[in-house]
Amino acid sequence: LHQSVSSTVASNFEGLVWKCLQKALSLRGPLLVFPVADMQTYEPLSGLNNFATRDPSLPSKGFINCLTSAGGTAPSTWDDNKDIYAVQGKNETKPALRDVLLMKPGSTVNDVFLTLKNKNVLEGEFVRAEAASKLGEKPKLVSKLDIVGPENRVLRIMTTKRQKK
Repeated sequence: LHQSVSSTVASNFEGLVWKCLQKALSLRGPLLVFPVADMQTYEPLSGLNNFATRDPSLPSKGFINCLTSAGGTAPSTWDDNKDIYAVQGKNETKPALRDVLLMKPGSTVNDVFLTLKNKNVLEGEFVRAEAASKLGEKPKLVSKLDIVGPENRVLRIMTTKRQKK
């Protein structure tokens, strides 16, 4: 009897924890930030190419087949002819807003910079950043202390370049 009561209490507790997490996320979900290399073409940062083509979390060939069978589309870096992830060549059009970062609400432009720097996507020190809220909008300069939100979620961050020895 004691074990069945314990397991019932544990399962109810897990259910309550899950409900609590769902409610917390519904109140303040993650922030989507789109780092780009160019604010005109919205070309992705080249430093994120490995994440876009070699990351183990990318959908498998089987999953992509399920997506396309259901009427969806494959990820932008999926090459249907070769059945692999590949980055577009120099003369090919790069996908706009290919990459997205999930950031905590209240994150600053500097937090985005540090995230990209920690992933070895950017090198050097922060110089300046420009941002927009949507495609086609004229970018505006933003401070590294500005909080990222819907009005400045498309970000281009410029840095000093480290001298390679």
